[in-house]
Amino acid sequence: MKIECGIVRDLLPLYAEQITSEASNKAVEEHLKECEQCSKAYQEMKMPELQIQYDKTPAESFHKYIKKRKWRLGAIVAVITTVITTVIILCVVFIRLALIGASISFLALDSMSAPIYEDTDVSHYQQYMGDDARKEYVHKWGMDESIFPKEISDEINVTDYKMVYYNPWDAQYLSYLVVEYDDRSYKSELERLQKYDSTEYLGYFGAEGFSEEYPLLAMEASPDFGLIYALSGEENRIIYVELIFCNYFYDLDYKNMISEQYLPIGFDATTESAYRQQRLKNH
Repeated sequence: MKIECGIVRDLLPLYAEQITSEASNKAVEEHLKECEQCSKAYQEMKMPELQIQYDKTPAESFHKYIKKRKWRLGAIVAVITTVITTVIILCVVFIRLALIGASISFLALDSMSAPIYEDTDVSHYQQYMGDDARKEYVHKWGMDESIFPKEISDEINVTDYKMVYYNPWDAQYLSYLVVEYDDRSYKSELERLQKYDSTEYLGYFGAEGFSEEYPLLAMEASPDFGLIYALSGEENRIIYVELIFCNYFYDLDYKNMISEQYLPIGFDATTESAYRQQRLKNH
């Protein structure tokens, strides 16, 4: 195999150090036999006065070459590592953003698809009222439910009942209980309710009072979370009502879930109510 003189001159220092491959050695030797100039250069390289310089220069040149190659290799590895790391970081960020977006979408979907739970079976009353109620019905935003009867005894004649629970974001409750008492029980219940420490409610959620047909007996009112109250009806009848929600409005279509005559006059728990707008403005 014929090679150019320039290549041979580059290989001579390594050839002299005996660190070239057998194929390179053979190629250099064949070239030296045919090329007088390269052969002369090789002989001069072997002269004693140049040997000292040769002992250092080729080796140093070779080491510098190796060092340079290592530096280039290290630089390439560093660049590749940086690119891979950047790609990984971008993938992680993308995945997190995708998960956040999915979570938001899921929550939005969940808020639209959250079921409205309605129960009109009064035998389930204890599941929804008092300290022994199911966990989602225990606290009800801290509202005091003691206006309602503690339990439904055999002496209580319930003529109408409903419990509504909805939780798209925050729990909301709407319930009413209509009871017809005998004379003795009615008198006892009136005394209990009249002793209740009722709170002010006028103006809350637009409430202006109640009709003469259903006068108020007791009231637990919160300017933030709603109203719990008892009304007197005809024929020893008492109507218990709780309207409990958050953020000053119902997500429920409450007007179709309870008779209007059981609601306070002017009561408005819609998102556009003047009461809600004023409360949000004040906060």
